[in-house]
Amino acid sequence: MVKAYFAACEPFFPQQRGELRRVALALCRGGVDTMEQLCALQRAGPKGLLAIRSIGEKSLPLIAAVCARYKNVL
Repeated sequence: MVKAYFAACEPFFPQQRGELRRVALALCRGGVDTMEQLCALQRAGPKGLLAIRSIGEKSLPLIAAVCARYKNVL
């Protein structure tokens, strides 16, 4: 679901299309399957997200933006 939602967000973040795909893949590889899991990790602070391979400081604002969009859509 994370990968699908990130793909659905591509029209809203056209400049970051490649970054969206890379982050979604890293999150899936790191065991984050649902947007609820991702939003919970994001709310808990950066430590959990930064523990995932290929997720770094530069990815955090994009993850926050996607989570905010997800919360607003619900």
